Amino acid sequence: MPRQEAEMFCLQARIALESVRGGRAAGPETTVLAHTVLLTSFLTEAGHGLLELSFVRQVEEAVLAILDVGNKTGEWTFSEATIDSLTAIVNEYDRQLREVRFAHVLAATQRLEQMIASVRPQN
Repeated sequence: MPRQEAEMFCLQARIALESVRGGRAAGPETTVLAHTVLLTSFLTEAGHGLLELSFVRQVEEAVLAILDVGNKTGEWTFSEATIDSLTAIVNEYDRQLREVRFAHVLAATQRLEQMIASVRPQN
């Protein structure tokens, strides 16, 4: 992946994480982190991860649950353990975007886009 593009995606994830740490996260930040965790999960599942897949999936479940509750209630609550886990995920995401071949990142991104499209309400 081109370095400048990778840095842009990583910066978005890091800004979202800092918002969570500062207690200022809402829907947009949680969505960025959910996408980050899902992409990290897909790349890890494909053999390009340094974290245990079970750990990544636990964080995935936690963030998706926060996103679900937040969308229903407007409450965006992250435990300290979740914040610590998200820090590890964001660091891994950063590494993956810099080291994994672009074709694999593109495949994971397409998988994420398909997943999002499948859960979007149809008009």
